[in-house]
Amino acid sequence: MNSLNFEKRYPYFGSLLAVGIWWWLGKPFPTDVKEFLAAALTFAAILTGFLATAQAILMALPAESVMGQIKSSGYIDELIRYMREAFIGMLLFAIINLIGFFFDTRHLPSMFAPFWVFFAALSLFAFSRVTSIVERLMKHR
Repeated sequence: MNSLNFEKRYPYFGSLLAVGIWWWLGKPFPTDVKEFLAAALTFAAILTGFLATAQAILMALPAESVMGQIKSSGYIDELIRYMREAFIGMLLFAIINLIGFFFDTRHLPSMFAPFWVFFAALSLFAFSRVTSIVERLMKHR
């Protein structure tokens, strides 16, 4: 598998691995769920804001900058896809946290926690992928 294929897929495989590790550890989940969900929702909103800001900055760069080089190289579609996947992953993570508030938090459905772990990991992996690329772009400047 080449590095671009790895870069495309690792957030998903990493998230599945995170669920597997969580399951292997005995499926721990906090007992004080309301505060935990509120903190996770806030975290997801902050990451989404950072991502939206990074996307706006990149798209506003002039054509003769690094963005122009990326556009001419053909990798702009990959970058946009990575940003979209990160944004959607974080949005889904935020929605899952909101859904958790509608259940009796002492008795969350058994499938809630695995989905929560998967989308928490996906959000972090996808965000770190975009952040890593943006850092490399800024260094290349």
